[in-house]
Formats: sequence, C-alpha cells, structure tokens
Amino acid sequence: MTTIGTDIVSVERFEAWGDYSYDQMRHVFSKQELAYCKQDSSYKYASLAARFAAKEAFFKALSAMLVKLDLTEHEFTLLFLCQRVQVKKTTWDVPVLVVDWQEIEKKIQTTLPKLQVELSISHEKKYVVAFVVLGLPCGGVKGGSP
Repeated sequence: MTTIGTDIVSVERFEAWGDYSYDQMRHVFSKQELAYCKQDSSYKYASLAARFAAKEAFFKALSAMLVKLDLTEHEFTLLFLCQRVQVKKTTWDVPVLVVDWQEIEKKIQTTLPKLQVELSISHEKKYVVAFVVLGLPCGGVKGGSP
C-alpha cells in the first residue's frame, strides 16, 4: 500500500516570513532547520520554502494513508505535523524526512504499521516543489530490482 503527497510553493511567499520572530518560525520549523536555512543567506527563503513544501506533502501522504487504513477517527493539523517532522540532508545533499512517529501515534491514538518515507525536493528560482511517497516497506533486493 502506497500513498503520495505533493506541494508547490512560491519562494516569494517565504520572503515575507523574514519579518517573523524566531519563536513564530519555531511553530513550523525545527531549530536545526532554521539553523540550516540561515547558513546561506542567498538560499534562505528557498530552503524555508522547500522544508514547508516537504511537510505539506507529507501531511497529504499521511492523510491519504490514514484514510486507506481506515484510521480517521482522530484528526490532526498541518501545524501539529510541522512540529514533528523535519527535513535533513544526507550524503550528496539527499533530503530525508525525520518523523516523530510516537507523537503522531499518540495524537491519532493508534499504532501505525512501519511506514517508509521517501522525499524529493526541487527548486526553480521562484518555486519549490516537494513530493513524498509513503508506504509499507517491501522486501526487494538491495541495490537492484527484485
């Protein structure tokens, strides 16, 4: 079982967020995300936009998964998820989502099956798009097709 979520945002929208206080930004982004975005001022707003788009895409993919699993009794908001999901860079700057599954399970009052999260983010001057695939892990052969 697999679900997807996608989101596209305007980088310009996040330029207006430059006036927000650190505490206001912490409602959406982790300390680590804010520190990362601050490192390179020329890409600061694109980096913020990318992280927001990833969280929104995850929200959509998770919502669809909960519908498929018939686990819709307890609601949650995007803002709730923003505080429990963060984007991190790995080798070769590949982005991954770090998810606090325990907090999500507490909120929806159920145990979820082990879910695999895949994230792709792309920037193009004025826009950022994020795509999330959420699914049950399958037993393929590592490094190739089964």
